[in-house]
Amino acid sequence: MLMNDLFDKYDAECIPELEPRTQRDYRGILAILRSTFGHMTPQEVKPRHVADFINVKKGKIHRNRMVTILSTVFKIAMGSWAIEMDLVNPCTVVRRHPTKPRERYVTDEEFKAVRAIACPQVQIAMDLAYLTGQRQGDIVGLTWKQVKTVGVKREDWRIEIDQGKTGKKLDIMISPAVETVLKRARIMEPQFPHVYVLRTKWGRRYTPDGFRALWQRTQKAAAKAGLARWHFHDIRAKNISDNPSLEAAYLLAGHIDQKMTRRVYDRNRRRVEPLR
Repeated sequence: MLMNDLFDKYDAECIPELEPRTQRDYRGILAILRSTFGHMTPQEVKPRHVADFINVKKGKIHRNRMVTILSTVFKIAMGSWAIEMDLVNPCTVVRRHPTKPRERYVTDEEFKAVRAIACPQVQIAMDLAYLTGQRQGDIVGLTWKQVKTVGVKREDWRIEIDQGKTGKKLDIMISPAVETVLKRARIMEPQFPHVYVLRTKWGRRYTPDGFRALWQRTQKAAAKAGLARWHFHDIRAKNISDNPSLEAAYLLAGHIDQKMTRRVYDRNRRRVEPLR
């Protein structure tokens, strides 16, 4: 058995469960792992090989991710696949490159300035991302079936989200501000078919690449206007940072661990009271 056999099994059984963009990214990483480790048997892969692989001058964080996937393949082979072989995960003792969370905080002024330049579809995406704190993929893929406003009390109106990345299930209340954004989305052209809240001019769902291209065009226009560029994902961080309650921000974000909320996404100065 070679490492390529394990990579094939991981590709066939595990990658299809991921989001489309993640599938593409992981298969690209597998191609690099194959070129380095594919010809070796699992027993031949030693920590020194992994250390040599991760020791690069550029793309250090990307190499961290590659080693994480390599380690996952070993863990699944040793556990879930229960492959009978004398095997030790060589990645566990290899030191990864230190990482620093992104600190970019989008101010209200920056948000409003870029929003003013954006097309209606991007404006709606920005507003929903800021108000609900959801990821780009969950915003772009939002359907009207997930918006529950018929046959229930006003206070029970909600948006049902099954987060694509974590599978976390959320019922997000439809506040007056969220309702206003949804009303704008309803009347946005084309009005039919009404399947997706955000839709292309043909009424279809934006592909991940399609919406990213739309966002990049918005950012290029903003740069020409003299505005600083930032990521769409920074809106999620702005939602968490602007929430006066870290506990509420954690629940809305759908994080599995509150440490993620605090360390990675809480980027604004949080006002606290002294002891006395």
